Amino acid sequence: MDLKEGSSGAPIRERELGFYERFRVSLHDLGYYNNVSIIARYSNATKTLNSWPQSIFRGFSHAVQKHPELSTTVARDADGTLYFQRLPTVDLEQLVTFKQLQDIEGEDVDAKLITLSTAENNRGFENTSTTPSWRAIALRESSNSDSFRVAFVWHHVIGDGRSGLAVHQSLLEAFRLSEDDVDCKSNRPTSVTSLDLRRVPSSANPLFTSMEQMLPNSTAPATVTSPLLGRKWAGNAYNDKSPIVTELGHIRIPASSVQNILTQCRKHSTTMTALLQAIVAKALLEQVGVSYDRIRTAVAVSLRRFFDPKLGIDDSVMGLWISTYTTEFHKTQFHPRTDAVELDVLWQLSQQNTAQINSVVANGGREVEIMGLMGVNDYSAAVKARVGQPRDNSFGLTNLGVFGAASIEEGHGRITLDDMFFSQSCHSNGAAFQICIVTVQGGDMNIVFNWQKGIILGEEIDGVTSGVKDLMGQIASRE
Repeated sequence: MDLKEGSSGAPIRERELGFYERFRVSLHDLGYYNNVSIIARYSNATKTLNSWPQSIFRGFSHAVQKHPELSTTVARDADGTLYFQRLPTVDLEQLVTFKQLQDIEGEDVDAKLITLSTAENNRGFENTSTTPSWRAIALRESSNSDSFRVAFVWHHVIGDGRSGLAVHQSLLEAFRLSEDDVDCKSNRPTSVTSLDLRRVPSSANPLFTSMEQMLPNSTAPATVTSPLLGRKWAGNAYNDKSPIVTELGHIRIPASSVQNILTQCRKHSTTMTALLQAIVAKALLEQVGVSYDRIRTAVAVSLRRFFDPKLGIDDSVMGLWISTYTTEFHKTQFHPRTDAVELDVLWQLSQQNTAQINSVVANGGREVEIMGLMGVNDYSAAVKARVGQPRDNSFGLTNLGVFGAASIEEGHGRITLDDMFFSQSCHSNGAAFQICIVTVQGGDMNIVFNWQKGIILGEEIDGVTSGVKDLMGQIASRE
């Protein structure tokens, strides 16, 4: 890791914000959407724990050097133009805090993670013109544990969900390099010991550009009237009554079940995302009562695959490059006579979802739903004008897929990343609830539900989570 002594000076003006970045700033400042978070567990980490907390600061020093977004703030010109500015140094002591996992409320580890995520997702960012819009909590487990966790929480303006994976990948790289440099006798790093790792220089790497510049020929697809008849359920209407409170629910799917489900997905020529979309739709339609006939889902899709490879944008970097595609489901699509037929219906719908995903990918980014926001002049006014109106989408789904950490090369430390917990704040102006999914290679799948308090009934969301868990269990048990 190449670090130089922190420098002083004024912030450097960078590029203006793109349309979607401006939209995200508006949502945050209105209190409609706070942040995204990923909590990762690092195991076989005895050396890293022995040099605590210096090892954590060193890890984030490495991440700051790699990702310029961690050094930036959002400033505003006199005429209201928003732009990024790069700070000369980053004060990690201001951004990284330390806690004991046992001090967080909860009967077990997963309950504690829900408690922590709920608290963080209900906190926005202050002084975003002078302070980077991210924070982290390093969590030590019991005294005899060789594991610890890091919660990384960030403003959507600096990155999408895959950006969080990129930061944790950078932390893992740094921890492994640091373990190589630890002197076995002193348990202290053998290099860069003279540096103050609590205040580090900002990254010298350039900021990547906005999505509309990456995809200059993209347009929003034409609006299509739903072919499905009946009344759509989308929770209660848009509501911005203060305080806007995020609530979370969670399902953990064991690693063995994840592998069995993936095998079934391959057998039926579909994907985990497509299957989960169908499963959640079925579970929800069983909860909403006879007054409703259909639902509408929005599934997140990364735009990175559509960029010119020469630009160097892959899953290892930070940036906000995401859109959605929508699908509708009707109750009549889920009318089985036996359990076997019930699962057959899910596989058929999952295959239809996969065909839609493939169509989105084959389109090559020429039609991108999020581009429909480009023509809006005042995002705050546009969002507030919708208060009291019905929501467009019943639920949103973001699957970050499988986090595959780089293999441990010869000569590198043994530390591994073996669990992830992905969540975000509620969308006051969005779907009735959101589902956040991430899996670590060879590990468990964590499914987190988030919703705005008062928008969906407790028994409804409990019924959905129970239904999803049951259906995933049925599929996992199949040969």
